[in-house]
Amino acid sequence: MRFDELFEQRSLVASKLKDCLRDKGYTKVSFAKKAEISRPTLDKLLSGNIDSKTTFDRHIHKILKMMNMTVDELMFYSAQRSRSVVAVYSQNAPENHEMSDAARKQYDLLLDIIDLCAVYY
Repeated sequence: MRFDELFEQRSLVASKLKDCLRDKGYTKVSFAKKAEISRPTLDKLLSGNIDSKTTFDRHIHKILKMMNMTVDELMFYSAQRSRSVVAVYSQNAPENHEMSDAARKQYDLLLDIIDLCAVYY
């Protein structure tokens, strides 16, 4: 797909972009800041409700450059179904430290809460 064709497919672009941001662990706020896009503009991009082709093109170009992705990589992006978590539990944790079952359940619950917040935030 060519870059010039993305505006006509902005609903699909929005869906792919949402999946990509979620899988890479970004919040809307953190991503907007890193991509140097205002939060309201990012919301319009993610909802597919941006009316200006010029604004759309400029910001999608920023996003692709920041994420080091091509148009095809974005459009053929497939959401990751499994959740793999990479986290630093503590700078002082022993090298072979593993979370207990209770800690793992609490951590997974917090991740679920974060996912819910991402929907509404």
